Amino acid sequence: MYTDMGLTVPDSFQVNEGGIIVHGSAVHVESPLGKSWSFSVQEADRLILHRPKGRSFENVLLDAQGQTLCRFTRMQKNGEVFLQYLLNQGVPFFRPDGQPLEIVRPAEPVSGPRFTLQLRRTAPVWTWIGLGMGLALVLGCVGIPFTVMLSSGSHIERNLCVVLGMSLLSIIAPWVCAASSGQLFPPVLTLDGERMWISRGLGRRELRLEDMDCCRFQRSDECYVLYDLQGRPVIKFSTRDDFGPQLMDFLTSHNIRLCSK
Repeated sequence: MYTDMGLTVPDSFQVNEGGIIVHGSAVHVESPLGKSWSFSVQEADRLILHRPKGRSFENVLLDAQGQTLCRFTRMQKNGEVFLQYLLNQGVPFFRPDGQPLEIVRPAEPVSGPRFTLQLRRTAPVWTWIGLGMGLALVLGCVGIPFTVMLSSGSHIERNLCVVLGMSLLSIIAPWVCAASSGQLFPPVLTLDGERMWISRGLGRRELRLEDMDCCRFQRSDECYVLYDLQGRPVIKFSTRDDFGPQLMDFLTSHNIRLCSK
């Protein structure tokens, strides 16, 4: 038995970071061995779901002659979106024994878009880390020789410990700051109908539209930043990413204005 997830399917999206690229009815597959091929979703005859040993459920898409068109798992990035896409296109699902899978529709129709979007960091984390590494390198290459040259014999050990401690601190501090601010890993936004959640690490909180003010475009990286009523950056996203245009449409349809400054 398989449940229709009711997810939003964009016109174009990628599965597993470009392993499968969907654009309209065309599907392009990039093999890890360097081979690539394309097919139309109308060529898909059925989808077989089975679990290989030691792996999550693998889905095998076959044509009418039983030839494999592509393979993917539900846990891959946009794997569930591809499943929803195939459901929407009328591709039947089967068990490995040839028995059809029953598609269970939601009791209530899903209202509004449903998707997840990988966000961008609102803080320059890698700049912090790069500056910290650069400072540690300067302290190691310049600070230590100068410390040895300028320190007297009784204070060399103490001064070297101070320089080494500063080097270690300059390396660790940016990582600690990034982790404490929730910027170490890019957050994920989940949109379900009229509600939004943002997930950072193990934490998850709801974003209320009434607390949001406007979106601003950053030309430096061609991303949009959503600010709250206090002028604080809340999320950062790109319309070049999967579901980025859908999020922008959702925000503007709920009176979140675009501002230049």
